[in-house]
Amino acid sequence: MIEDRRVRKTKHALRMGLAGLLSEKSIQQITVKELVEKVDIHRSTFYANFEDIYDLYNHMEDVVIEEIILIVDADLDRAVFNPTAYLEILLKYITDNKQISRLFFSEKVSNTFTNRITELFRAAYFDCLRQGYNIEATDEQLNYYYLFCFSGMLAVIEKWVAGEFACSHEELTDMLGAIDKNFEEFVASQFS
Repeated sequence: MIEDRRVRKTKHALRMGLAGLLSEKSIQQITVKELVEKVDIHRSTFYANFEDIYDLYNHMEDVVIEEIILIVDADLDRAVFNPTAYLEILLKYITDNKQISRLFFSEKVSNTFTNRITELFRAAYFDCLRQGYNIEATDEQLNYYYLFCFSGMLAVIEKWVAGEFACSHEELTDMLGAIDKNFEEFVASQFS
């Protein structure tokens, strides 16, 4: 079902309003009353779209994940997986959406977003290791290596966002891409 333009505009305003409030306080401290006053909409409009602040947060998370998936699907050839290309897409998205990114890479909300991002890239990363390095490991074996590597990358990205994007996304992509390449070669050596 395609949403009416006014509904999309209202939801966007609510997402931006919540992101702004989350830069100041935790999600537990935010009320619907405070949010609707900030974005200048009626409470009934909020409740016509969302159950509560957490429902809106979950909607925001869904929107960001969907946008990243659409960009990945449009920009990458999945038959030839390149982890650096995925990093480039993720870091460019973060740079283009700084306010929302500050929200998802902060301690003010739950870690469901990073869990979903981790899952989004997992299967493609396994395929890359298997195809690029002819690895015959089980998913369980590769999962430990992947979680170690990707968790480290997410920690670096979180630091980058918290540090107000001290370097360009291209520089960070190059740095993380080099680390990832070395790590891939290490993993491959464990299964040869």
